[in-house]
This record gives sequence, C-alpha cells and structure tokens, in this order.
Amino acid sequence: MPSILVPTRSRTAGRRFAFDRSARGRRTGAVLILFAVLLAALLAILAFAIDIGVNIHHRGTLQNAVDAAALAGADALERGRVNVNNQAVRATTRQYFQLNIPTVTPNIQLGRWNPITRTFSPGIGSSLDVNAVQVSANWQYPSLFGRVLGHSSYRSRAEAVAIGGRDVAGPRDIVLMIDQTPALLSPQSDPYAPGENAPDDYPLNAKRALKEAIELLIPFLRTNYPDDRIGISGFADNTQVETGLTNDTTTLQTVFDISRPNAMLFAYQDYLDTAGGRYPGTPPRLGLALDGSSAGQIGGLQIATGVNSRAHAKKILVLISDGTTASSSDPLPVAAQLAANSFHLHTITVGAPSTLMRQLVVGDGRNYVIPTPDVSASVSYSDMLQAFRAALETIAGKTPPPAMLVR
Repeated sequence: MPSILVPTRSRTAGRRFAFDRSARGRRTGAVLILFAVLLAALLAILAFAIDIGVNIHHRGTLQNAVDAAALAGADALERGRVNVNNQAVRATTRQYFQLNIPTVTPNIQLGRWNPITRTFSPGIGSSLDVNAVQVSANWQYPSLFGRVLGHSSYRSRAEAVAIGGRDVAGPRDIVLMIDQTPALLSPQSDPYAPGENAPDDYPLNAKRALKEAIELLIPFLRTNYPDDRIGISGFADNTQVETGLTNDTTTLQTVFDISRPNAMLFAYQDYLDTAGGRYPGTPPRLGLALDGSSAGQIGGLQIATGVNSRAHAKKILVLISDGTTASSSDPLPVAAQLAANSFHLHTITVGAPSTLMRQLVVGDGRNYVIPTPDVSASVSYSDMLQAFRAALETIAGKTPPPAMLVR
C-alpha cells in the first residue's frame, strides 16, 4: 500500500516565518515615525510660508498708508503758515494714515527736502523753508503660526517723504528770464511792425501767448502777494535787464506793452535791426540767462541779487525757452551754484520736452512744457495760452503743484 506523505513544519521554517513577521512590523513603525516627523516639518514650513505672506501684506499696507499720508500732508502745506502746518497739515496727515491703519499712530515731521542731496532735514528753523512732510510708522502685529517657532508677533516699519504745498511764503524775489531768439515764434514768425494794429494783427504764436499769460499773472501777484517783487530779463546772444526787481504794476506792465517802441516781447523791426542782435539773436545762450557773467550782461542771478533784492526773500528764477543751447557756457554748473545758494529755478519749455531744461530745475522748481503746433498739429493758440497760464499760476501759488513722493 502506498505510503501517505504528510507535510510537516520544520523548526527552521517556523523560525524563518516568525523572523519575517517581526521585520515587517518594525518597518511599519519606522514609516509611521518618519511620516510624523515629515508632517511636523511640512506644517512648520507651511506656517513659515503663511507668516511670510502675512508680513509682506502688512508691510505693503503700511507703506501704502505712509505714502498716502505724506501726499495728503504735503498737499496741504502752506509755506510760512506755522499754525496751518502745525495743526491742519498734521491733522490731515494723521487722518489719511489712520484711514488705512486706525490702530497705529504715525510719526509726522515737517521740514525741507533737498533735491540735490536727496536728504530730508526735519525741524528747520525758518517756516519759509518748509516744503516736505515725512511720515514714518512702526506696526506690530501677531503672528498666525509663527508661535510654534517662537515668534509671537512681527514688526514692520515704513517711511515716506512727499513735497508740495502752496508757495505763499513771502516775500519773494521772482525773476522771469525770457528767451528772445526764434524759440518762442512757433507757429508763426514775428512780422509785427510800426503802423499795424496792435495786438489784433500780431501773429498767434507762443510769444503772444506768454505775453497774455504774464499780463494776467502780474495783477494776481500784486493783489495777493504785495510783498513780492518781480524782475524781467531778455536773453539771446546777449542779456538785458528789462526791469529790475519791483512791485510797481505800471513798470511791469510797460515791459509787455507792445504799442511802445522797443517793446520786449513784441519788438519792432527797427529794434531787431539796431539792438545788437539781442532780438532775435543766435544761438540761444541759456548760461547767460542764468548767470549773466559776461561784461555788461545782466542775467537772472544778477537781478535776483542786485538792486532791490532782499537777503531774507525767497529767490525764484523762471527760465522760459525751448532749451537749445550752443557755443555758450554750460548752464548746469550755474544751476548747481544756484542750488547751493538756496535759489529755486523753474523751467518752462516751449515746444518739445527738453532734457536740459529738466536738469536745470533747482530747489522747489519744476519743469513745465508748453505744447506748440510744430510739435503737435492739434495744438491751438488757446492750448498754448492755457499751458502758459497753468505754469505761471502754479509758480505764483495760485494753483498749488500736486504733491509728489520723493522717498
């Protein structure tokens, strides 16, 4: 009878089976431990990432708040008005900041921004020199998940400086320096001659628009700022004082009276022929307009520091030209000299924008551009007149310039 084989379990196989089950259990435990460690690390990284996002958001919000507050405060500045600046300006600045972050009190400083060194000087002595508002703030806020890393809160800091305000400080010595080359003869030439009916027959060019704008500026200054004095200089190959610093309305208006012989802006042809080439003159010489350094020439700097000038008055020069210059002294060093002596230089560019005219701006000055038909065919005489008026009214303080962030 055949034998029956019965499977048996050897001691060795049992031991091997027991060993395998023990190894699998240890591997399962190791994976659980590794998963727990990695999960903790992942949660820590997630918490760190969320807190970084919170920090970025809060820093952006804080910077927006100080920017808005500085712009609002600078827009309300009034030079020479200590009470306004210490009360109204500060209140406005704080209000705009706390509209964004009501739980934080900002630090507000009024002072002077130097555009050459790009530095802010707070708490200056003379209220006439205030032209900027600085706002800074610290914001401490709780962390969301940073506590697990030992950070219960974070702190952000932001700062902004804005310039602006109504330039009503007095007294001011203002010198208009007007280019007498063909720069202002766009879009029509200058054929006015004796016997014609002034001003109806005169061409509608930039020179006439400037004349009409200045004729509106003078009575405004005399009515609102009687302490201001105005001087006028024409320049081309040469420079000439049309009037020194004065507050006499008749004297100033006479300069722009085109019915008189040898009128400045509306020169008769015989004056063109006999005035030594000053009108129209070629090439333009902006350097002479600023310093008048050559013998017998009177530039803006000489008028502003000459007869009737006042040491305590704010010195403002207004250069009106197309910005071209040739075979003349470089005006940029003169502008740096003006800045060092606390002058303020505005430039009004007639025609296409000029890099040089922008570079010549000093102190609280700004560059204004008067569009002309030779640059854009759609520009009308009315557009030129309005642009001149807007520029001069801003310089005079009738229309305060928009506040501008500088830092």
